[in-house]
Parts: sequence; C-alpha cells; structure tokens
Amino acid sequence: MFSSRLSYYLRLAALALAIVLFFRTLFKGHDKAPTLTDEPISSYKFLEPFTDGDELLKYRNVYFIESSAPFRNVVTIEPRHACAIEAAARANPRKNIIVLLAAWIDFTEADRLQIPDLSRLAGFRNVHFRWLDLENFALDTPVDSVIKSDELYSLPDGVAFLSEILRMVLLYKYGGIYLDLDVMTLAPLDLYHPNFFSAQSMTSADTSVMGLERGDYGQQFAMEYLEDIKYFHEIGETRNGSTLLTNKLLQVCEKVTVHEIVENGCFSLLDVHRQHAFHPFDASNINVMFDSALLDEAKQMLANSMAVHMLHHHSRTLQSDSNGETGYEMVAKTYCPNVYYANEGEF
Repeated sequence: MFSSRLSYYLRLAALALAIVLFFRTLFKGHDKAPTLTDEPISSYKFLEPFTDGDELLKYRNVYFIESSAPFRNVVTIEPRHACAIEAAARANPRKNIIVLLAAWIDFTEADRLQIPDLSRLAGFRNVHFRWLDLENFALDTPVDSVIKSDELYSLPDGVAFLSEILRMVLLYKYGGIYLDLDVMTLAPLDLYHPNFFSAQSMTSADTSVMGLERGDYGQQFAMEYLEDIKYFHEIGETRNGSTLLTNKLLQVCEKVTVHEIVENGCFSLLDVHRQHAFHPFDASNINVMFDSALLDEAKQMLANSMAVHMLHHHSRTLQSDSNGETGYEMVAKTYCPNVYYANEGEF
C-alpha cells in the first residue's frame, strides 16, 4: 500500500513539475524570436484597418496610439514602449490591448515600420495591432477638418497635438481605456467608474490615462472636449491636452480645483483619481526611477499605484545606472519580462 501511495504522489509531483515548466516556457522572453527586417509587413497579416465593424469592438478594450507616422519617415515602437504594451497585456488578460498605428496610408513595407519586439508582443493572445486610417477615422466629428489641416502638421508639437485629438476621438467612438505608450500598468485596470481620469498634481489632470464609456455621459463628455479642441489654432503652444482636460473637468464638475473633484466627486458622472494612482512621479523627480541608490524611495512612491506614467519626454535620455537595480528595472523585470530580457541595457 505504501509503495502504491508513494507512486501516486510521485506521479502528482511529476505532473505539477510539467505544468510549472510549461508556463515558465510560455512566459519566458524569447531572445531569439524573429523581428521585422526586410519582409513586407503584409506577410504578417497583423495590421488590419481599425473600422467600426471590427470584431474587437464587442469588448471593453485598452488602447495605445502611435501617431508619429505623418511626421516621420520611419515609425518605431522602441523597447520602453513595447514594455508598456506587454505590461498592459499581462495586467489585463481579459481585456484586448489594441495598438493603433495612425497614418494616412497603410504600412506595406518593413522599412516604414520598425517594431523589434513585434514577435514578443504578438505572442500575447490579447495584443492586437491595427492601422488607424486618418482619412476616415474622424469623419462626422468636430475635428475631422483639424486632422486634415496643413496647419496642424506645421506645428512644432504637431505629433503630440494629433495624439491628443485622436485619443479623444477614439473614446468618443468606441469607449474603453486609453494609455500613453509610456504608461507602465502595474495592476488590472478594473475601475469602478467607466468614466475616469487622473490628477497629475493638486491643480491639474492629465490625458495619459483615461477611460470613457461608449454612449451615455462618456460619449457626451468626449464630444464636448472635441468641440473645444477643434479651435486648436487659437489655443497656442502653452495649452496642451492637460490644460484642456483640466478646464473641461472644472467646468462640468463645477469645482475650482482638481483636488476638489478628487475629494468630493463630480455628480457621479466621472471619477478623478488621486495623483499616486497613475502619476506618482513628475518632471522634477522621475530621475528617482533610474538611480539605484534611490530604489527604496522609488518603491515607496510606487506603493498603491495602478500604473506609472514614465514621462518619456523627460526620461527618454535617462538610463539606469550600473551600480545596482533601479526602480525602472525592477518594474520592467516584473511587468514586462519578455521585452526587458530581450533588451537588457535599454532600461
């Protein structure tokens, strides 16, 4: 009897080991995975047009938008941005993570689009790449003529302004959650209220993380925002998406400061989350994430955050030091291990 029972437990142990090894292999980074080189992108069949009839629209999705194609010859999703996509996919396995590449014409050749980590990202069943057709995307919205205006593309910050417009058109049309490509997701984005934003300080909100419901008040808010942003030529460079959003929130919530909205709500129409939820760092202290001597401080600042906006505009030139693990390396190893281990030295 002892021998039979021992044999039974050994078989169970072998089965458990096999399961562990299977999932370890499944989620381990594939350092030698193929990347786009000289093959036509169409051969991958991953970049279909994103249209109103897309099957993915049956679900509540998380979106990223890459909007530099109208301004650059080559569009690249670099390792840090690929890391953000992987982190979102891992944290939200029941949501589709849709990466939209905005351009006037579809991407047909690999030398036009560089995604070194494509195979690592496409390996996640919930990650989908789509082409966002600028010619048709904003039809019947207040900003269609803005997207097609030469004035927009002559602005020094035209890429950022186009992105601000597209993200709100996206939420107006389809609802869901939008993330900037420099937002690292640390927890499932299962928020109580479908209409939400985040404070980036006591006095301002930010558009790098936001969600709106399809229809009802979410769609109404997005339309009102688009009505404001269509006058972009009168706004000036000092007023960006954060300023426009902050003003709109103060208006609809009838408050004097963003802090008041955080504390007292907005007539149950929407939520504005505290700064630490998505913006634990600002331009003055994002360097903490790249200094190994400040790892403990980074951990404290990240405590209870659902995501971290890495402020790519300010941090892109910062590199983790070589004296030990930094906050960014800690986050990347944990939340985007496939991309991280394939691009060691880039974080």
